[in-house]
Parts: sequence; C-alpha cells; structure tokens
Amino acid sequence: MTEHEIHEKIRQAYDHATPEVWDAVLSDCKAQKGRVFVMATTKKRKTWVKPLASIAACLCLVVGTIVGSQNYQVNHTVDATVSLDVNPSIEIQVNQKERVLAVIPLNEDGKIIAGDMDFSGSDLDVAVHAIIGSMLQNGYLNELTNSILISVDNNDPLRGAALQERLTAEVNRLLQTDTFSGSVLSQTVDRSDDLRQLAENYGITMGKAQLIQAILAGNELHTFEDLVPLSIHELNLLLSTKPAAATQVEVVGTASDKAYIGETKAKEIAMEKAGISAGDLSAFEIELDTDNGILVYDLEFTSGGYEYDCEIDARTGTVVKFEKEYHGAPANSTSNSSSSSISNSSSTSTSTSNATSDSTSYPTQSNNTSGLNQITAEKAKQIALNHAGVTSGDVSGFKSELDTDDGVRIYELEFRAGGYEYDYEINATTGAVLKSKKEVDD
Repeated sequence: MTEHEIHEKIRQAYDHATPEVWDAVLSDCKAQKGRVFVMATTKKRKTWVKPLASIAACLCLVVGTIVGSQNYQVNHTVDATVSLDVNPSIEIQVNQKERVLAVIPLNEDGKIIAGDMDFSGSDLDVAVHAIIGSMLQNGYLNELTNSILISVDNNDPLRGAALQERLTAEVNRLLQTDTFSGSVLSQTVDRSDDLRQLAENYGITMGKAQLIQAILAGNELHTFEDLVPLSIHELNLLLSTKPAAATQVEVVGTASDKAYIGETKAKEIAMEKAGISAGDLSAFEIELDTDNGILVYDLEFTSGGYEYDCEIDARTGTVVKFEKEYHGAPANSTSNSSSSSISNSSSTSTSTSNATSDSTSYPTQSNNTSGLNQITAEKAKQIALNHAGVTSGDVSGFKSELDTDDGVRIYELEFRAGGYEYDYEINATTGAVLKSKKEVDD
C-alpha cells in the first residue's frame, strides 16, 4: 500500500467518526436570528500587586537603613580604648574591626611620641608597633626604665580580656631587645564615674588611675596624690612589694632596679648616719616606699636602746629623713655614755633638696621639776643654735617657750635659718638636746 493510499484511508475514517451536526446548528442559528451574544473574556485585576510592591519597597528601605547604620557603627563608633603609659601617656581609640579612629596624646611626652604620624584607618597592631618604636627611639623605654602599662577599656569584658592578652604578648615581644627585656603590666579597665573623675582631675589615663588604686589597696599608708607623680616604672617597683595589688594587674617580666642604689647600699648609708655597725643591730626592716613623690628606702631598726627611722632617696642615696628615739639604755651601759654617743652621731648634717627631718630624742639626766638650777632661755637658745650650726644673725622667727613633758621641764624652740625650719626641745635643767628637727622652709 502506497503512502497516498494510507492517507486516504485515514481521512475516510476521520469523516465517518465525526457526527453530522452542521445542518442542525445552522437551523438553530436561523431560529435565534436577531440575538447576538458577544463572548468576551474578562480578566480579574490583581488588586494586591501594587500594595505588595509598596511593602517590599519599604522593607528594602528599612533593611538598607539598618544595614547602613550597622556598617556606620562598626566603622565609625569607638568600640575599645587602649591606653599605653610609660611616662608618655597615649590613648588609641579603635572600632569593632580594630581600625584606629584616633590617637590622643595625654601629655607633652605623649605628643613627642605621636609626632606627626597619622594613624587614622590603620590597624591597631600597626599603631602599637609605631608607638612602641617611637618610645624606644626617644629613650622612654630602656634598660633603666623598662616598664609599660597597657590598659584596655571595652564594654564587652570577654573581648576586652582577649585584646589585653594579645597586646601584652605582642608588646612583650617588641621589648625583647639586644640591650634589655621589658616588663609589661596589663589590665582591663573597670570603668566607673569615680575612676573617670580621678583621671580627669589629675590629667592621667584611667589605666594609670586604676593601677594606683590597686597599689593603694595593698598599702593604706600612701595617698593617691603621693603616687600620681611616679612613673609607671616606679609604680611597677612598688607593685612588686605589694602582693595584694599584684593580683589585680597582670605583670610579665621584671622591673629594672639598675637606676637605684639598692637595699644593701641604703642600709650602709643608714648605719653610717646612725654611727653604728650592722653587728650592733637588734632589729632591722627595710622596704621601698615613697616620700613627697619620690621613691625612698624606708628603714626601721633598733640598737643600744634606741629606735631609728630613716628614709634614703632610692636614686641618689640622700638621707631624706632621720629620726631616733630613746627607749631605755642597755643593761651594760650608762645613760651618760649613751647620751655622749648619740650626741656625736646626731651632729652629722643632712643635705637634700627635699624636706629633711633629723629628729632625735635623748635620755634625760634629771627629773628635777622644782626649777632650781634651771638654765635660762638665752642659754637654751645658744645650745640649739650651736647644735644647728647657725648664728644669731642667721636666725629669723625665733620662738621659745618653757613647758613640761612627762614631769621634765623643757624649752621648746622654733626658728628659721638658711632656708630651713628648726624645732628643738632642750632639757631646762641639764641643757641636753632632747629633740631636734630640721626641714626645708616652705
């Protein structure tokens, strides 16, 4: 069968399968003549499309605003403040990405360190490296003063602690030089209004203010004003003697003591001043302390019935303070020999630019309170001037008063001479110098 024949058979089959309804349809159309139906397809309008589009646009705007605000806060808002203190004090403000927003010198030395360097937008590590390098180059960190304080102020304690740990390790690595190794103190700042007020009042960082508070917590004899003038290195030396304070501050490395005379030398100076030898001591204590903003070795010792209190400038070895008080002669000595020995030793002069005290209490030779054989006020004055090594022409503001102390008649004398103030107590019966004190006239 050919292809044509096949197509013909299919057509015939299709014709037979289709019903013959065409004539009927036409007949119906004639019967309904005059009525026309227009079949139109009506599409429903989607009234929700426009409101939805408006809502989507608003959401995009809100999301964009939030994202933009977050990005601005991340990039331009201070997330942490890092303080670097030696004597130069510098604050570094960074954002959440640890990018530098500002470097603020807090004193003149800090301005020298920062110089004309612009750290804006730099990574925090880059800024720290540059500042430490400038401190080394300008001699603020060396083998004599090798201490630096790192303080981190962050609202998130965990992030602050992590940043503190990382910076401590990095700065410690930078201070391992060919000539010395550094000592790095670090802490996270416990921010408070009181701490901020202290820092502002004294012109120091909150980090240094908090370090001073930690030292004061371990020794109530100091005051905040006493410790403010000290450098971080000097505070580090004090911190090493205060175990209670050291628990609040992390310390890596040891503060150098090469700039100071040391405890052994301080003891030798004190023994020479007292006129005794180490073998004569019955008790001895020494510690690093402060006096009027300077580091001193504070020595307390007893010998021959006397108690001594001596302060030696830790840098220069100058005797800043020397006091001795009689508490009973030894059993194998007499009061006369004790008086003679102490009188000779107390004549040693004390010279210092700071306030100097030389206070000596001597044993009395008589308890006569009747006034018989009593020396005159003029004689007491002459004894005091001779002891002080000054003349009447040098003296101004002289005062003298007869008084009684523990049943003993004494002359109390006060005067000025050569830039010093003198305070004396003279036994009114024997003429013995019971007490002498000398300090810089303010």
